[in-house]
Amino acid sequence: MPEYVEEHDKRTSEKDPTDPNRYIGLAIAENKLVWDLLEPQINRERHVPERSAGYDDMIGSEQFRTTVASFASERVWGRTVEANEVITLAGAGSILEMLFYTLGDPGEAVLVPTPSYAGFWADIETRDALHIIPAHTNPDDDFALSVNALQAAYDSAQVPVRALLLTNPANPTGRIHSDDEIRDAIGWARSVGLHVVVNEVYALSAYSDTPFIPAGTIIDDIDDDVHFVWAFSKDFAMSGFRCGVMTSTNDDLRAAISELAYWSSVSGDTQHLLDSMLQDNVWVEGYLAEMQTRLRDSYGRTSGALTDAGIPFFPADAGLFLLCDLRKFLLEATWDAEQALWRRILEGANVNLTPGSACHIGEPGFMRLCFAQEPADVVVDAVERVASVLS
Repeated sequence: MPEYVEEHDKRTSEKDPTDPNRYIGLAIAENKLVWDLLEPQINRERHVPERSAGYDDMIGSEQFRTTVASFASERVWGRTVEANEVITLAGAGSILEMLFYTLGDPGEAVLVPTPSYAGFWADIETRDALHIIPAHTNPDDDFALSVNALQAAYDSAQVPVRALLLTNPANPTGRIHSDDEIRDAIGWARSVGLHVVVNEVYALSAYSDTPFIPAGTIIDDIDDDVHFVWAFSKDFAMSGFRCGVMTSTNDDLRAAISELAYWSSVSGDTQHLLDSMLQDNVWVEGYLAEMQTRLRDSYGRTSGALTDAGIPFFPADAGLFLLCDLRKFLLEATWDAEQALWRRILEGANVNLTPGSACHIGEPGFMRLCFAQEPADVVVDAVERVASVLS
């Protein structure tokens, strides 16, 4: 487990909410701003049918997949997807692990543009025994996707590369990639014979003037070499309910994952709850609008506090975080210096950020700040504490 996560777990269990200097954890990408919206829906009176207590399709009941397909076709994927093209499993991590287990053999590789979500390394390199080849993007152009970076990473690989994993909106930058970036990256991957997995778990958590455009509407043809991932964990702030979703037109891929799904299926009770939730269109519409408003407000207050404190950051469009540029605060441009700065902030401000090394950024000095993990007032306090340590 990464050190910043261990510190978060340890200090969260010890924090005293009445202590003005209490620990503030801003290192975990969870949306804690919307429980009051979710709680009435989750805890409403409901009647679970008998079928939910028994065995069903391990990739999700037909009823559930039909509801998910309808919802995600309209709001996530931007095109019509049939229920038989949808698989649900216990979280996006399980989806990704099984996707790459099916696409590659042990010892082969997957390209991942960086900065990146830290958990991809566990998803892909642990049981799948694949290698991640990082494709480092450049902070000087706001970490834009670059075919040159993809080609350089591909050329550097010492083992066969089987797939490209794209995340849009991006984690940890919160950036929505342009249509051209997505189109060019997928076109390049196809030109060298790679499968493409498009991770869009923050699709509905966009709050800026830059709209999120699904990759499936950007590329001209959806073939059996491009696969899409979404989940309830981020947009619906339900990471503990463990439900990830994928869609693919590749019959062989879906059949292989279906054979493995027994070990990662979603419980019948969870399927019934989520199915009922998605079918409440009035609630869904209101929830998504208010969730995006709250993210926008929290981002605005956080970015304003960072600006006032003189802490550089990259503007974000979506997600639950932004990326701070702390390079000028390093004693030297090394990973050891970044670790020391992270520890200094943790010990001096009692604030936990995600160090850039965990995000596999190409150079030291960046840290992710999750502004949806605490109320905005608490996040602003955290920024002020960090600023006092850095001054």
